[in-house]
Amino acid sequence: MRVQGLEQRQQIYEHILHFPGSHFREMQRHLRLPVGTLQYHLKSLLEDGLIIQKRDGEYVRYYAIGIFTEREKQLLSLLRQKPIRHIAVLLLTNDELNHKRVASGLKLSPATTSWYLDKMLGSKLVKKKRKGKEVIYSLIKPDEVVKAIITYRSSFLDDIVDRFIEMWER
Repeated sequence: MRVQGLEQRQQIYEHILHFPGSHFREMQRHLRLPVGTLQYHLKSLLEDGLIIQKRDGEYVRYYAIGIFTEREKQLLSLLRQKPIRHIAVLLLTNDELNHKRVASGLKLSPATTSWYLDKMLGSKLVKKKRKGKEVIYSLIKPDEVVKAIITYRSSFLDDIVDRFIEMWER
C-alpha cells in the first residue's frame, strides 16, 4: 500500500476518535475523501479490529474499539442527531418540560417532537410523568448527558451546545 493510503487510514481513524458515532456521509463530507476510498479504509480498519460499526436506524456509526461502553455508544449516537441534542440541551436548562414547550422551544412540529421524544424514551434518555393533564419530560441521567456534551463539544459543531457549555461553566 502506498504511504498516501496509510495517511488516509490514520486520518479516518483519528476522525473516529474525535467524532465518535460519526456516520459514513458525515465522515466523507468532513474528510473530503472519495466514497470508494473511505469505504476501502473503513473496511481495513474494521478487519484490523481498530474500529467497530453499529447500526443506528438508517445510519451505520463508527467507534474506536475499547473506548466506549454500550451505553456511551448509544448516548453518542443519540446526541449526534441534532434535534435530539437540542431537546437534551433544552431539558438540561429547564429540568422538566411538557411536549408543547419542547416543540415551541425547538420550533418543531408536534408530530416531529413526539417522534424524537419517543426515540429518547425508548433509549432511556428521558422519562415522562403525568402532572394533571400534562405529560412532563425530563432527562433520566442529566450528569451523563452533560459529561458527553462537554467531552465531545468540538465534535458536535453546534452553536446551541457552545452556548449551553458557556452557561454551564459560569
